Amino acid sequence: MRALLWSVLLSFVVVAQAADWQEYKTDGVTTVEYRHSESSLLQLRATTKVPSLTGAFLHLLEDTESISSWAQNTEKAVLLAQPDSQTHVVHTYFTAIWPVSKRDMITQSSWQQDPTSGVLTMTVSDMGQHFPPEQGYVRMQQVQGSWTLTPLENGLLQIQYQGQADPAGKLPQFIADKVALKALFKTFSGLEKVLLDYQQPYATVLEQ
Repeated sequence: MRALLWSVLLSFVVVAQAADWQEYKTDGVTTVEYRHSESSLLQLRATTKVPSLTGAFLHLLEDTESISSWAQNTEKAVLLAQPDSQTHVVHTYFTAIWPVSKRDMITQSSWQQDPTSGVLTMTVSDMGQHFPPEQGYVRMQQVQGSWTLTPLENGLLQIQYQGQADPAGKLPQFIADKVALKALFKTFSGLEKVLLDYQQPYATVLEQ
């Protein structure tokens, strides 16, 4: 009986370890980690620290016309709707990188800020099922994500993203994973530089 119990406990430990985050790459400031869900879907987590206002990051996200200049592998983004000042529905198009076909996704992002800590959180949800497919693009599925912007001392801002997306289509998982991880690390590594052009107060954001 004791041996059986021990084997069961070991199996739980193995499962827990399999779900732990694994480091893909770090440069001491930016870190990208990954793991796979029970359905083998790639889940990503990226963290970096930059000297920046919290509101600057919102200005960056709302500048959809410039997305291809900082978000890796993006072609363009189009604002489809803005139900309120803190919610945006955006259609994002991704470039084709051999052997990956062009892809697109439609997401709704909604943010809120804790007035005490100044931490701003943004939830990203999939809206692709509510819109017709785009010719020439494979519609990504199961898109989920969250951004957390945490003000730190000395004017630093910690930016963290965690999310997942099914690239859909006939694409080997190891290729999809490699493309996603590489793009995310390059995007986060470049945030400090790109945010320099967006250091403006955001009307409804409290700066610590």
